[in-house]
Amino acid sequence: MKSKFLVFTLLFNLFIYAQQKGIIYYGQINALDIGNAKGPDSNAYMVFNKEQSYYVTAKDSLEKVEKLNQESTFENEEGNTRSIHLGIKVSKQGDQVVYNIAKKTMWSNLLYRTQVYIKEVVPEMNWKIEKVTKKIGQFNCQKATTFFRGRNYTAWFCPEISVPFGPWKLHGLPGLILEAYDTNKFISWYFKSVEYPTKNLENVKYMSIPHGISIKNYNEFLNFQKEQQIKTIEKNRMAQKQFPNATFNDPIAANMFLEFQ
Repeated sequence: MKSKFLVFTLLFNLFIYAQQKGIIYYGQINALDIGNAKGPDSNAYMVFNKEQSYYVTAKDSLEKVEKLNQESTFENEEGNTRSIHLGIKVSKQGDQVVYNIAKKTMWSNLLYRTQVYIKEVVPEMNWKIEKVTKKIGQFNCQKATTFFRGRNYTAWFCPEISVPFGPWKLHGLPGLILEAYDTNKFISWYFKSVEYPTKNLENVKYMSIPHGISIKNYNEFLNFQKEQQIKTIEKNRMAQKQFPNATFNDPIAANMFLEFQ
């Protein structure tokens, strides 16, 4: 009887450990047009346990109305000033990423003129972990670098929170990623706060995909990128005929989407 009780206690403790939940709050800066972290600054958070993570940003309920039409003026390297629209594009559900370790699957969606939903096998990220450390908040973090879908990323992860998750699709390090950015800071995430474990009522959940909406695999998403690029180029050609003295720059994927090939 005693041995059964000990087995039950052990299994119960393992279950509680597996279900232990955390939540981390980030800021996400999208500066795809000029880099240097000069762009819309969105609120973001990620809920996670030992098995799965749920990340969301660009969600209307996370932002204040006045941020949606914000403008700022920046000075470039030549000393010229430029007015940048920093308004945040938002949707009701936000841009989301769900990563399930056991299923080796990643679901994501983003708003690009329309809502796009993607399902893919978890992409491999070949991290190079360095001995460089720094403190973020009260946490001692370690540096790691990788190349992922068009960009070189630096991440700072926290070994004492030993889950392999991070903002957006960044994953695979032996600790929670608190901060990350690409070389030119066209995209960057900065740390605000974390609760682990947490009693926050937000669930580690899956995305809610509307009925009848098709889900793209990653190759289909790349085709979608090309289609959007071609459509914009065609619009530029038509505009050029109407306004021959104006200059219309054709878009490149790196300035349109977070990930590209």
